[in-house]
Amino acid sequence: MTDLTTSVHRSITEVKQGEWNAIVAQQSRTGSVFERYEWLLAYERGTDAVGHHVQVRKNGTLVGVHPSFVRSLPGTPVRFLGPAMPGSNGALVATDEAAVFDAIADEMAAATGGRTIGHLLKPASPRSLRYATRLQARGYVPSVRDCQFELDIDRDWDAVAADLAQKKRRNLRKADEMGVTATELPVTDASIRTFARDHETHMERIGGQGTTPSFLQALLSTAGDRIKLFSAQVDGESAGQLLAVVGHERDCLYLLFPAYDADLFRYYPSEVLYRGAIQWGIDEGLSTCNYGDTHPDIDDGTYTFKSDFGGEPVATVRWERIGSRAGKLLYLLGGDRIVDRIRRPIARLVGA
Repeated sequence: MTDLTTSVHRSITEVKQGEWNAIVAQQSRTGSVFERYEWLLAYERGTDAVGHHVQVRKNGTLVGVHPSFVRSLPGTPVRFLGPAMPGSNGALVATDEAAVFDAIADEMAAATGGRTIGHLLKPASPRSLRYATRLQARGYVPSVRDCQFELDIDRDWDAVAADLAQKKRRNLRKADEMGVTATELPVTDASIRTFARDHETHMERIGGQGTTPSFLQALLSTAGDRIKLFSAQVDGESAGQLLAVVGHERDCLYLLFPAYDADLFRYYPSEVLYRGAIQWGIDEGLSTCNYGDTHPDIDDGTYTFKSDFGGEPVATVRWERIGSRAGKLLYLLGGDRIVDRIRRPIARLVGA
Protein backbone atom coordinates (compact mmCIF):
# COMPACT_ATOMS: atom_id res chain seq x y z
CA MET A 1 0.00 0.00 0.00
CA THR A 2 1.28 3.46 -0.92
CA ASP A 3 1.82 5.55 2.19
CA LEU A 4 1.57 9.23 1.20
CA THR A 5 1.86 12.08 3.68
CA THR A 6 1.53 15.79 2.94
CA SER A 7 2.88 18.85 4.70
CA VAL A 8 2.47 22.60 4.17
CA HIS A 9 5.21 25.13 4.81
CA ARG A 10 4.86 28.89 5.26
CA SER A 11 8.45 29.43 4.15
CA ILE A 12 10.70 27.57 1.74
CA THR A 13 13.35 27.61 4.48
CA GLU A 14 11.33 24.90 6.22
CA VAL A 15 12.14 22.35 3.50
CA LYS A 16 15.40 20.69 2.45
CA GLN A 17 16.92 22.59 -0.46
CA GLY A 18 18.51 19.58 -2.15
CA GLU A 19 15.38 17.43 -1.95
CA TRP A 20 13.14 20.19 -3.27
CA ASN A 21 15.41 21.09 -6.17
CA ALA A 22 15.84 17.45 -7.16
CA ILE A 23 12.08 17.21 -7.76
CA VAL A 24 11.97 20.52 -9.64
CA ALA A 25 15.09 20.12 -11.76
CA GLN A 26 15.25 16.42 -12.52
CA GLN A 27 12.59 14.08 -11.27
CA SER A 28 9.38 15.89 -12.25
CA ARG A 29 10.50 16.81 -15.80
CA THR A 30 8.07 19.77 -15.60
CA GLY A 31 9.90 22.21 -13.32
CA SER A 32 11.66 25.50 -14.03
CA VAL A 33 14.12 27.90 -12.45
CA PHE A 34 11.12 29.83 -11.08
CA GLU A 35 10.14 26.89 -8.88
CA ARG A 36 13.58 26.25 -7.47
CA TYR A 37 14.30 26.80 -3.80
CA GLU A 38 16.56 29.79 -4.57
CA TRP A 39 13.95 31.70 -6.59
CA LEU A 40 11.25 31.10 -3.98
CA LEU A 41 13.59 32.17 -1.18
CA ALA A 42 14.44 35.40 -3.02
CA TYR A 43 10.74 36.10 -3.52
CA GLU A 44 10.03 35.59 0.17
CA ARG A 45 12.93 37.79 1.23
CA GLY A 46 12.31 40.49 -1.35
CA THR A 47 8.55 40.81 -0.97
CA ASP A 48 7.73 39.50 2.54
CA ALA A 49 5.39 37.03 0.83
CA VAL A 50 3.97 34.21 2.93
CA GLY A 51 4.40 30.80 1.39
CA HIS A 52 2.02 27.87 1.14
CA HIS A 53 4.43 25.26 -0.16
CA VAL A 54 3.19 21.66 -0.31
CA GLN A 55 5.37 18.58 -0.02
CA VAL A 56 4.22 14.98 -0.55
CA ARG A 57 6.24 12.05 0.74
CA LYS A 58 5.93 8.36 -0.07
CA ASN A 59 7.17 6.18 2.76
CA GLY A 60 9.29 9.12 3.88
CA THR A 61 10.79 9.99 0.46
CA LEU A 62 9.89 13.30 -1.16
CA VAL A 63 7.94 12.57 -4.36
CA GLY A 64 5.96 15.76 -5.07
CA VAL A 65 6.03 19.51 -4.43
CA HIS A 66 3.90 22.53 -5.25
CA PRO A 67 5.03 26.09 -4.46
CA SER A 68 2.53 28.90 -3.93
CA PHE A 69 2.14 32.16 -2.06
CA VAL A 70 -0.73 33.91 -0.32
CA ARG A 71 -1.60 36.86 -2.54
CA SER A 72 -4.13 39.66 -2.08
CA LEU A 73 -6.55 40.76 -4.77
CA PRO A 74 -6.08 44.54 -5.10
CA GLY A 75 -8.99 46.60 -3.87
CA THR A 76 -10.66 43.66 -2.11
CA PRO A 77 -10.47 42.05 1.34
CA VAL A 78 -9.83 38.62 -0.16
CA ARG A 79 -6.76 36.68 -1.24
CA PHE A 80 -5.80 33.66 -3.28
CA LEU A 81 -2.93 31.21 -3.59
CA GLY A 82 -0.71 31.63 -6.62
CA PRO A 83 2.84 31.72 -8.00
CA ALA A 84 5.63 34.19 -7.45
CA MET A 85 5.62 37.16 -9.83
CA PRO A 86 7.20 36.50 -12.22
CA GLY A 87 7.15 32.77 -11.87
CA SER A 88 5.29 29.51 -12.24
CA ASN A 89 3.94 26.98 -9.76
CA GLY A 90 3.21 23.64 -11.30
CA ALA A 91 2.35 20.43 -9.53
CA LEU A 92 5.78 18.77 -9.69
CA VAL A 93 5.61 15.00 -9.31
CA ALA A 94 8.39 12.41 -9.36
CA THR A 95 6.46 9.12 -9.21
CA ASP A 96 2.96 7.66 -8.65
CA GLU A 97 1.63 10.64 -10.60
CA ALA A 98 -2.09 10.14 -10.05
CA ALA A 99 -1.90 9.60 -6.30
CA VAL A 100 0.69 12.32 -5.67
CA PHE A 101 -1.10 14.85 -7.86
CA ASP A 102 -4.36 14.14 -6.04
CA ALA A 103 -2.60 14.61 -2.69
CA ILE A 104 -1.36 18.04 -3.79
CA ALA A 105 -4.79 19.00 -5.13
CA ASP A 106 -6.49 17.84 -1.92
CA GLU A 107 -4.17 20.02 0.14
CA MET A 108 -4.86 23.08 -2.01
CA ALA A 109 -8.62 22.50 -1.83
CA ALA A 110 -8.40 22.34 1.96
CA ALA A 111 -6.53 25.65 1.96
CA THR A 112 -9.26 27.58 0.14
CA GLY A 113 -12.09 28.99 2.18
CA GLY A 114 -13.01 32.15 4.03
CA ARG A 115 -10.89 35.06 2.81
CA THR A 116 -8.75 32.72 0.71
CA ILE A 117 -11.13 32.36 -2.20
CA GLY A 118 -9.14 30.33 -4.66
CA HIS A 119 -6.04 28.81 -6.14
CA LEU A 120 -4.13 29.64 -9.29
CA LEU A 121 -1.86 26.96 -10.76
CA LYS A 122 0.48 28.12 -13.52
CA PRO A 123 2.61 25.27 -14.91
CA ALA A 124 5.94 26.05 -16.55
CA SER A 125 5.85 23.10 -18.93
CA PRO A 126 3.33 21.95 -21.55
CA ARG A 127 3.92 18.47 -20.14
CA SER A 128 1.57 19.51 -17.33
CA LEU A 129 -1.29 19.26 -19.81
CA ARG A 130 -1.42 15.62 -18.70
CA TYR A 131 -3.19 16.86 -15.55
CA ALA A 132 -5.92 18.80 -17.38
CA THR A 133 -8.69 16.22 -16.96
CA ARG A 134 -8.00 15.84 -13.26
CA LEU A 135 -7.94 19.63 -12.78
CA GLN A 136 -11.23 20.09 -14.60
CA ALA A 137 -12.83 17.35 -12.52
CA ARG A 138 -11.88 19.36 -9.43
CA GLY A 139 -13.47 22.55 -10.69
CA TYR A 140 -10.40 24.25 -12.17
CA VAL A 141 -11.02 26.43 -15.21
CA PRO A 142 -8.29 27.08 -17.79
CA SER A 143 -7.59 30.64 -18.90
CA VAL A 144 -5.17 32.34 -21.29
CA ARG A 145 -4.52 35.93 -20.23
CA ASP A 146 -1.05 36.22 -21.66
CA CYS A 147 1.54 34.37 -23.67
CA GLN A 148 5.27 33.86 -23.79
CA PHE A 149 7.43 34.30 -26.85
CA GLU A 150 9.99 31.57 -27.44
CA LEU A 151 12.86 31.54 -29.89
CA ASP A 152 14.84 28.51 -31.05
CA ILE A 153 18.52 29.32 -30.47
CA ASP A 154 19.86 25.85 -31.13
CA ARG A 155 21.42 27.33 -34.30
CA ASP A 156 23.83 30.08 -35.24
CA TRP A 157 23.03 33.80 -35.11
CA ASP A 158 22.76 34.17 -38.89
CA ALA A 159 19.95 31.63 -38.94
CA VAL A 160 18.20 33.43 -36.09
CA ALA A 161 18.65 36.83 -37.77
CA ALA A 162 17.04 35.52 -40.95
CA ASP A 163 13.79 35.10 -39.01
CA LEU A 164 13.72 38.67 -37.71
CA ALA A 165 11.40 41.21 -39.26
CA GLN A 166 13.09 43.36 -41.87
CA LYS A 167 12.63 46.41 -39.66
CA LYS A 168 14.57 44.79 -36.81
CA ARG A 169 17.43 43.78 -39.08
CA ARG A 170 17.56 47.35 -40.38
CA ASN A 171 17.59 48.76 -36.84
CA LEU A 172 20.47 46.49 -35.93
CA ARG A 173 22.44 47.65 -38.95
CA LYS A 174 21.87 51.27 -37.92
CA ALA A 175 22.98 50.48 -34.38
CA ASP A 176 26.14 48.86 -35.72
CA GLU A 177 26.86 51.92 -37.84
CA MET A 178 26.61 54.06 -34.71
CA GLY A 179 28.96 51.75 -32.82
CA VAL A 180 26.37 50.45 -30.33
CA THR A 181 27.44 47.18 -28.71
CA ALA A 182 26.07 44.76 -26.13
CA THR A 183 28.36 44.01 -23.22
CA GLU A 184 27.95 41.43 -20.46
CA LEU A 185 28.41 43.15 -17.10
CA PRO A 186 29.75 41.52 -13.93
CA VAL A 187 26.85 40.71 -11.63
CA THR A 188 27.77 42.45 -8.39
CA ASP A 189 26.00 44.27 -5.61
CA ALA A 190 26.86 47.59 -7.26
CA SER A 191 25.75 46.60 -10.78
CA ILE A 192 22.46 45.18 -9.48
CA ARG A 193 21.78 48.35 -7.49
CA THR A 194 22.40 50.49 -10.56
CA PHE A 195 20.23 48.25 -12.71
CA ALA A 196 17.42 48.24 -10.12
CA ARG A 197 17.39 52.04 -10.05
CA ASP A 198 17.27 52.30 -13.86
CA HIS A 199 14.67 49.53 -14.11
CA GLU A 200 12.44 51.33 -11.62
CA THR A 201 12.70 54.55 -13.64
CA HIS A 202 11.85 52.67 -16.85
CA MET A 203 8.80 51.05 -15.24
CA GLU A 204 7.54 54.40 -13.96
CA ARG A 205 7.84 55.84 -17.46
CA ILE A 206 5.79 53.08 -19.13
CA GLY A 207 3.33 52.62 -16.26
CA GLY A 208 4.47 49.08 -15.52
CA GLN A 209 4.97 47.34 -12.22
CA GLY A 210 8.24 45.54 -12.90
CA THR A 211 10.16 44.19 -9.95
CA THR A 212 11.69 45.75 -6.88
CA PRO A 213 15.26 46.52 -5.77
CA SER A 214 14.70 44.34 -2.71
CA PHE A 215 13.79 41.32 -4.84
CA LEU A 216 16.77 41.82 -7.13
CA GLN A 217 19.13 42.11 -4.17
CA ALA A 218 17.62 38.96 -2.66
CA LEU A 219 17.97 37.14 -5.98
CA LEU A 220 21.62 38.16 -6.17
CA SER A 221 22.25 36.54 -2.77
CA THR A 222 20.29 33.33 -3.46
CA ALA A 223 20.82 32.73 -7.18
CA GLY A 224 23.49 35.13 -8.36
CA ASP A 225 25.02 32.48 -10.60
CA ARG A 226 21.77 32.35 -12.60
CA ILE A 227 21.66 36.10 -13.33
CA LYS A 228 23.07 37.63 -16.52
CA LEU A 229 23.23 41.38 -16.98
CA PHE A 230 23.71 42.97 -20.39
CA SER A 231 24.38 46.62 -21.20
CA ALA A 232 24.02 48.47 -24.53
CA GLN A 233 27.11 50.66 -24.80
CA VAL A 234 27.65 53.84 -26.86
CA ASP A 235 31.03 55.49 -26.56
CA GLY A 236 31.53 53.81 -23.20
CA GLU A 237 28.15 54.98 -21.83
CA SER A 238 25.09 52.83 -21.13
CA ALA A 239 22.06 53.24 -23.38
CA GLY A 240 20.06 50.55 -21.62
CA GLN A 241 20.32 47.29 -19.72
CA LEU A 242 18.62 43.90 -19.71
CA LEU A 243 18.58 41.34 -16.90
CA ALA A 244 18.23 37.69 -17.91
CA VAL A 245 17.97 34.48 -15.92
CA VAL A 246 19.45 31.14 -16.95
CA GLY A 247 17.07 28.20 -16.63
CA HIS A 248 19.06 25.02 -17.06
CA GLU A 249 15.96 23.05 -16.05
CA ARG A 250 14.32 23.93 -19.36
CA ASP A 251 17.58 24.66 -21.25
CA CYS A 252 16.39 28.23 -21.63
CA LEU A 253 17.51 31.84 -21.25
CA TYR A 254 14.73 34.08 -19.92
CA LEU A 255 14.87 37.79 -20.80
CA LEU A 256 13.00 39.24 -17.85
CA PHE A 257 13.69 42.81 -16.77
CA PRO A 258 14.62 45.83 -18.95
CA ALA A 259 15.99 49.24 -18.08
CA TYR A 260 15.84 51.62 -21.05
CA ASP A 261 16.37 55.36 -21.26
CA ALA A 262 13.72 56.92 -23.52
CA ASP A 263 16.14 59.67 -24.53
CA LEU A 264 18.50 57.07 -26.02
CA PHE A 265 16.06 55.02 -28.09
CA ARG A 266 17.71 56.41 -31.22
CA TYR A 267 20.53 53.93 -30.51
CA TYR A 268 18.12 50.95 -30.64
CA PRO A 269 19.17 49.54 -27.25
CA SER A 270 16.35 46.97 -27.09
CA GLU A 271 17.35 45.38 -30.39
CA VAL A 272 21.04 45.42 -29.49
CA LEU A 273 20.41 43.91 -26.06
CA TYR A 274 18.16 41.16 -27.37
CA ARG A 275 20.78 40.27 -29.98
CA GLY A 276 23.54 40.28 -27.38
CA ALA A 277 21.59 38.08 -24.97
CA ILE A 278 20.60 35.65 -27.72
CA GLN A 279 24.19 35.39 -28.94
CA TRP A 280 25.29 34.68 -25.38
CA GLY A 281 22.68 31.90 -25.12
CA ILE A 282 23.84 30.40 -28.43
CA ASP A 283 27.46 30.41 -27.25
CA GLU A 284 26.42 28.70 -24.01
CA GLY A 285 24.64 25.93 -25.92
CA LEU A 286 21.14 26.73 -24.69
CA SER A 287 18.27 25.65 -26.93
CA THR A 288 15.61 28.30 -26.24
CA CYS A 289 15.31 31.99 -25.47
CA ASN A 290 12.11 33.07 -23.72
CA TYR A 291 11.00 36.70 -23.98
CA GLY A 292 8.77 36.60 -20.90
CA ASP A 293 5.05 37.09 -20.26
CA THR A 294 3.32 39.30 -22.83
CA HIS A 295 -0.22 40.60 -23.19
CA PRO A 296 -1.65 38.84 -26.31
CA ASP A 297 -2.81 41.88 -28.22
CA ILE A 298 -1.72 42.72 -31.76
CA ASP A 299 -2.06 46.43 -30.91
CA ASP A 300 0.37 46.09 -28.00
CA GLY A 301 3.83 47.41 -28.85
CA THR A 302 5.60 44.84 -26.70
CA TYR A 303 3.78 42.00 -28.44
CA THR A 304 4.78 43.41 -31.83
CA PHE A 305 8.41 43.88 -30.81
CA LYS A 306 8.79 40.31 -29.60
CA SER A 307 7.05 38.92 -32.65
CA ASP A 308 9.26 40.98 -34.95
CA PHE A 309 12.31 39.69 -33.10
CA GLY A 310 11.60 36.15 -34.25
CA GLY A 311 9.70 34.88 -31.22
CA GLU A 312 6.81 32.44 -31.55
CA PRO A 313 3.90 33.06 -29.16
CA VAL A 314 3.06 30.19 -26.83
CA ALA A 315 -0.13 30.39 -24.78
CA THR A 316 0.36 30.54 -21.02
CA VAL A 317 -2.38 28.30 -19.66
CA ARG A 318 -3.43 28.97 -16.09
CA TRP A 319 -5.75 26.82 -14.04
CA GLU A 320 -8.01 28.72 -11.64
CA ARG A 321 -10.29 27.33 -8.97
CA ILE A 322 -12.56 29.51 -6.84
CA GLY A 323 -13.55 27.66 -3.69
CA SER A 324 -16.39 29.71 -2.21
CA ARG A 325 -19.74 31.09 -3.37
CA ALA A 326 -18.75 34.62 -2.39
CA GLY A 327 -15.49 34.21 -4.25
CA LYS A 328 -17.22 32.93 -7.36
CA LEU A 329 -19.59 35.91 -7.28
CA LEU A 330 -16.66 38.31 -6.93
CA TYR A 331 -14.89 36.56 -9.76
CA LEU A 332 -17.95 36.68 -12.03
CA LEU A 333 -18.54 40.37 -11.29
CA GLY A 334 -14.98 41.57 -11.53
CA GLY A 335 -12.51 38.74 -11.57
CA ASP A 336 -11.23 39.33 -15.08
CA ARG A 337 -10.76 43.00 -14.39
CA ILE A 338 -9.01 42.32 -11.08
CA VAL A 339 -6.72 39.67 -12.48
CA ASP A 340 -5.87 41.95 -15.40
CA ARG A 341 -4.85 44.60 -12.87
CA ILE A 342 -2.45 42.07 -11.39
CA ARG A 343 -1.16 40.57 -14.61
CA ARG A 344 -0.90 43.29 -17.25
CA PRO A 345 1.99 45.18 -15.62
CA ILE A 346 3.97 41.93 -15.53
CA ALA A 347 3.24 41.41 -19.23
CA ARG A 348 5.10 44.66 -19.92
CA LEU A 349 8.29 43.66 -18.14
CA VAL A 350 10.23 43.12 -21.35
CA GLY A 351 9.80 45.23 -24.43
CA ALA A 352 10.87 48.17 -26.48
